[in-house]
Amino acid sequence: MPKGRVLIIEQDEWACALLARYLREADYEVETVGEARVGFDRVRALEPDCIVCGVNLPDIDGFWVARRVRAEPTSVGATPFLFLIDAEDLESRLHGLNVGADLFLTKPFRSDEAVAQVGALIGMANRLKAATHPPSDAPPSSVGATVIQGDLAELAVSTVLTLLELERRTGRLKVRSEAGMTASVELVDGAFVGAALDDTAHDATDLLRMLLGWKSGSFHFRAKPIHSVAERRSLSGLLLEAMRREDEAQNR
Repeated sequence: MPKGRVLIIEQDEWACALLARYLREADYEVETVGEARVGFDRVRALEPDCIVCGVNLPDIDGFWVARRVRAEPTSVGATPFLFLIDAEDLESRLHGLNVGADLFLTKPFRSDEAVAQVGALIGMANRLKAATHPPSDAPPSSVGATVIQGDLAELAVSTVLTLLELERRTGRLKVRSEAGMTASVELVDGAFVGAALDDTAHDATDLLRMLLGWKSGSFHFRAKPIHSVAERRSLSGLLLEAMRREDEAQNR
């Protein structure tokens, strides 16, 4: 039985064929198209478990596809979205995050990296769906105590936060670095309402900028009511600002 359905939208035939082969060998069902409009039509018809999309497409760019997918009022709007980008293309990385991308796979890519990223995205999305729609025979207490956890080496903080935002989750995400530092982000209906570092309140953008640099460690999300709610802010907007500040710091 296939692990999931993956739609690849990419004009580079070699990269497309190579990625499709890697995913099929890993037991995914794969369909490929080479244009943005055709790709978006297939997204709505196929309802894939993950979309892998190139930035440069012959008719419209991949950002258009991402915006259209995220604007869909059905469950398609929350489909995990992975952009194929060139390693040095920071501008596309920033723009991709702003239009709703979850992960970025840089070209040239390795087979294990591509399969791991697709698998991590599908796995996280499935866990979030299961938590949002628990089995009918699940005890009521289990719904309020939803826990989602994982390894930062497999799923980046930006991806975890993006998925929680798309699912409009309420609760607290705790992230622990390999060095033992602990950061927390509080969400209400998918919007940011608070942040702390080692239990001390912290500036949102500075904390996210720090978290984006944590490549190893663990994360743990627990669904729970957040009673003391400050101003709600867009997570995707905060992530974009954190990436912009980091880029400026590196280019000084």
